[in-house]
Amino acid sequence: MDYITEPENKLLRHGPEVIQKIRKEYNLDNKERREEAIKIVEQWIKTQDHFIKKDYPKSYIEKSIITSKGSIERAKMQIDKMCTMRTLLPKYFQITNIQDSELMDMLQKGYFGLVPVLTKEMHRVIIIKIKPDVDVYSKDSTLLFKFFVIVAEYLKCYDYCQGFMIIGDCFDASAADVLSKVNLLELQQIIPLFVEGFGTKIKGIIFVTGSKFIEGFVKLVKPFFSEKVANRIHVATTKAGVQEFIPDDILPEAYGGKGEPVEVLHEKLVQTLSSKAHQELLKEMNAACTDESKRNRDKFNEKYMGMPGTFRTLSLD
Repeated sequence: MDYITEPENKLLRHGPEVIQKIRKEYNLDNKERREEAIKIVEQWIKTQDHFIKKDYPKSYIEKSIITSKGSIERAKMQIDKMCTMRTLLPKYFQITNIQDSELMDMLQKGYFGLVPVLTKEMHRVIIIKIKPDVDVYSKDSTLLFKFFVIVAEYLKCYDYCQGFMIIGDCFDASAADVLSKVNLLELQQIIPLFVEGFGTKIKGIIFVTGSKFIEGFVKLVKPFFSEKVANRIHVATTKAGVQEFIPDDILPEAYGGKGEPVEVLHEKLVQTLSSKAHQELLKEMNAACTDESKRNRDKFNEKYMGMPGTFRTLSLD
C-alpha cells in the first residue's frame, strides 16, 4: 500500500492516478529511484546539527521533492527554510487548538473552503470569502495568516497536487475596507513562508470584486511575488467571472460550478482542523524548529538575512 493516501474524511481527494502522473513528471514514478531520493534526504536531515526534529514521514519528504520539481538539493533547502522560518517567525506557529483561540472571531467574518476535487490541471482550489456587513480590523489579517499556516500544515500532510488556485471573494463586502486592513509587512513575511518553506505553488490568485480599489491593491502587492506569480493575479468583476480563470464544474454554484457551497466547505474544514489528530500534528510540526547556536553563522547570513522582517528574536551567539 502506498504511504500517500487521501484523508479518510475525503475533505481532499486526488486518487492514485494523480499521484502517478505527478511522480512521473518529476521522475519519481520508479519505486527504487523514489526510495533512494527519500533516503538521501532522510540521511541529510540526520546530519543537520541545528535541526531539532530529525524524523519526517516519507510522504512529507516526497512532497518536498515534488514541490522542488524533483530536485533533492532544493528539497533540502525547502526543509531547512521551513524549520528556520518557524524559529524566525514564531508568532504564526503558536496555535494548535483553533476552537480555543482568537481565530474563532475572525472565522465568523467569512468562509474558508478547500474544494475537494482537483481541477483538470490537478490544481487545488482554495476559496476565501468575506461576509457582507462585517467589521474587519487590522488584527484580522494577522489572524488569517495564522490560519493559513494551520491549513498549510494540513495540506502538506494530506494533499497531493500540482499547485493552488486561490479565490479571494470580496464581492459582497467592501473591498476597500477589507484589503486596506492587510498588513503589508506581514504579507512580505508570509509569502516566502508559504512559497519557500511549505513549497506552495501558486497557480493563480483571483480576486472577486466590482470595486475599483482592487486595481491599486494588486499593483501594490505584485512586487511581493515573483514575476511569474504576479502575472497570475487576476480580477473577476462578477462571481461567475471566476469561470474565465477556473472553467470547472467542481466550483461551488455561486461561481458557475456544481460543487458544494463554500459555507459547507468551511464547516467541514474547521471541523477537521479542530480534531485531536490535527492538533497533535500541529504540535509536532511547530516543534520542528532550529537551534541556531549550532548552525554556521556564515551559512545563516548567506541564506536568510535578506528576508523581510525582524530577526530580533533569534540568538546566534
